[in-house]
Amino acid sequence: MRAIQRNRQAVTPRSVVTAIVIVASLLGAPSSLLAQRTDCAASITVSRVGLQAAAAAIATGIEYDSMRHEGAWHMAQEPNRAAVLADPSSHLHGLGSYHMARNLGGMGCLSSTSRRLGALRGAGAALALGLAKEVSDGWYNGFSRVDLAVDAMGAGYAVAQAYVPALRHLTPTFSVAPAAFTGAQGMRGALTNYANQTVWLSASVHDMMPTSLAKAWPAPVRVSLGRRAYGHGATSDYVLGLDLDAERLPGSNPVWRRVKHVLHEVRLPGPALVMRADGVRSVGLYW
Repeated sequence: MRAIQRNRQAVTPRSVVTAIVIVASLLGAPSSLLAQRTDCAASITVSRVGLQAAAAAIATGIEYDSMRHEGAWHMAQEPNRAAVLADPSSHLHGLGSYHMARNLGGMGCLSSTSRRLGALRGAGAALALGLAKEVSDGWYNGFSRVDLAVDAMGAGYAVAQAYVPALRHLTPTFSVAPAAFTGAQGMRGALTNYANQTVWLSASVHDMMPTSLAKAWPAPVRVSLGRRAYGHGATSDYVLGLDLDAERLPGSNPVWRRVKHVLHEVRLPGPALVMRADGVRSVGLYW
């Protein structure tokens, strides 16, 4: 019993965050074989996985800065799992897991076999990082089975896109209002201030239309449906708007192409209709 207690004391949140990078790198190492495929333009590499792991570690550290460290590792108390799923933090778990799997997967692979293999590996790495994060959460707000399930849903959607081409035209995206950065929390507010965050499902309408009709719809313009969940039982806002798909913007410079790839996952400001309990209002530039 004492040996078990000593082992528990030896494991700290910092050591778990460090383990995130180690586990991710180990998962990325065998994926270097995918990089040797000539038909795969985007592969999983150790550096790419390490970069994602480092970003996850930084975000986790910012989140923990506003939490109380518990004396003992514990499971989260989740008697109402439906309420946990509806909470905005769950949205961020699923969204983060999806984008991590997508960025680590083979979305740029030309053949379906390579693309699917890359997606599976990307999802595996994303879930490993999610598991490491939940283990670390055990010293703070608790290990959440619901959050881990939501992580699996997000990573699973990235895999589904590799198998079902039509789903590639529907991208989960994210937006943060400028107010999140100017409040008392500063940059931390971008992660923790849910009142200024919106999660979207953005549709590439041009690609979903028949060829004869697609000419009438500008390729970069997407239609996005979003939800801004305030949490704590407050009524959510539902938003329908237009935005630009950065990946469809002109320019072929390698650096600019990488920026466009990242911004593809962001819902850029645009006109929108905001639907809430007290009615519907139009917004010229919704963040």
